[in-house]
Amino acid sequence: MIPVEALSRTMMAAVLHGPEDVRLEEVPIPQVGPKDLLAKVEAASIDFTDRKVYLRGSHPMIETPGLFGHEWAGVVTARGEQADVRWQPGIRVVAANSAPCTDSDPAARCRACRRSCQGMCERLLYNNGAFAPYIRIPGRIAEVNLYELPAQVPFEEAALAEPLACVMHAVRRVPISDGDRVVIVGAGPIGLLFIAVLRNRYGQSVRLLSVDHHDDRLALARSFGADAALNTAGGLEKTRVRAALGVERADVVIEAVGSAQAHQEAFELVGRGGTLVPFGGVAKGAALSLDLHRLHYDETRIVPIYHHTPADFASAVHAIVRREIPVGRLITARLPLSELPRALEMVQERTTLRTILFP
Repeated sequence: MIPVEALSRTMMAAVLHGPEDVRLEEVPIPQVGPKDLLAKVEAASIDFTDRKVYLRGSHPMIETPGLFGHEWAGVVTARGEQADVRWQPGIRVVAANSAPCTDSDPAARCRACRRSCQGMCERLLYNNGAFAPYIRIPGRIAEVNLYELPAQVPFEEAALAEPLACVMHAVRRVPISDGDRVVIVGAGPIGLLFIAVLRNRYGQSVRLLSVDHHDDRLALARSFGADAALNTAGGLEKTRVRAALGVERADVVIEAVGSAQAHQEAFELVGRGGTLVPFGGVAKGAALSLDLHRLHYDETRIVPIYHHTPADFASAVHAIVRREIPVGRLITARLPLSELPRALEMVQERTTLRTILFP
């Protein structure tokens, strides 16, 4: 339980009020319910989703005004009287930012969860507040999406478990076979994670092509395991694509940018019988123009991916603990929480891959 003297304490936290309106404000330290935990945030990661939420002032996972930030790792500091006894103060942990239905009776779960679509859970519980010294871990998240961290795993690397889980979700759901040509559109942090995860899972049995508009990012893509990297800022040239892939179009194309232009480019790269994976989130109302003749006669599959599931988050944490995915290489800046505005600008200007904030 939280000591009585701590109940009136406050902390400085990032609060989202609307478009381009994030303020560092003095707010109460979160109080925990009977099954909840309280954790001290040792490291929080800021990503492009945070930047998009900041610009738009809204997102399905956050209400305004509301606490901001969703990727973190830290130490348990207090627990509710009904919380699982394994979670004691002092334990190093990493938690996901959500949890689907956790009813012990499957019949009581929502229709999406009964259909094994946990990412689409109708009662998906989100948790924000990573850009603060303390964060509450709701009991439902503690039940299915909280893991103890070994002492040798840095907090800042563990904080990247959530975006890695989203990538794990996509790779698990998209059918890939030996000999397939896979294109990842975008060589930012998510694109690089896709390359690393695909290479770790499929080894040299697939050919990976990274496409981007920035040569420095493409060089990173090669170092993460891409067989080839192509700058498409001047447009898609069939001869260059064929030279990189060995074929004119790919079997699987993953959009990892989050723009209508990148989605269009991705669709143009999908071959006959291939799969398009729209991964990057775009603004409401954004439209993609599809050649329906091609879509039909090429039997193009479209597999959108949103969020993650408890199984994916578990896979991500285990991959980080076992050093299977080099998430630490993505961390290119470290700042105090007071530098949050600067950190958001760095994401937009692409002067960093992943920035870690230390509340």
